[in-house]
Amino acid sequence: MATNKKGKKKVESKNEYKEEEKDANLSAEERAQFWKSSATSLQMQLAERTELMKEAREERRALEEKVAKIKSEFEEEQTTAMEITRDMTRQYKGMQEQLVDRITELSHTVQELQDRLDAAEREHSLTLREKDEIIQNKEDEINEIKAKMEDMASEFGGMLKETLDKMRQRIEVSANTIDIERPISPNDFSSS
Repeated sequence: MATNKKGKKKVESKNEYKEEEKDANLSAEERAQFWKSSATSLQMQLAERTELMKEAREERRALEEKVAKIKSEFEEEQTTAMEITRDMTRQYKGMQEQLVDRITELSHTVQELQDRLDAAEREHSLTLREKDEIIQNKEDEINEIKAKMEDMASEFGGMLKETLDKMRQRIEVSANTIDIERPISPNDFSSS
C-alpha cells in the first residue's frame, strides 16, 4: 500500500510538473481561464459525485427500510407461526388426552360388558344344569311311576285273573248245582 501511495504521489507530481510547464507557456489570462475551467470541471465532478452519493445514500436508506420491513414481516410471520404451532400442539395434546380418556372409558365398558357376559354365561350354564337335573328327576319319577303302574297293572291283572278264575269256579259250581235247563251264554254276563 505504501508503494501505491508513493506511486500516486509520483504520478501527481509528474502531472503538476507538466501543468507547470503548460503554465509557463501560457499567459496570465489563459492560465486564469485554464484554472477556472479546471475549477468548473472539478465542481461538476464534485456535484456529480455528490449526487451519486446522495442517490447511493437514498438507495441505502430505501434498502435498509426494505430490509427492516422484511425483517419485521419475517418476525411477525415467525411469531404467528409459533403461535399457530403452539395452538396446534395444544389442540393435538387436548385431542390426544380426549382420545386416551375415550379409549380408557371404552376399555372399562368392554371389561364391564365382558364381566356381565361371563356372569350371564355362568348363570345360563347353572340354569341348564338345574334344568337337566329337574328333567332327570322328572324322568326318574316318571320311570318310577311307570314301574309302579306296571307293577300295579300286573298286580291288577293277577287279581283280575284270580277273580275271574274264582268266578269261573263259582259259575261252574253253580252251574253244576243248578239244573241246567238252559245254557249260560256270554250275553247273560254282558247285560248285567
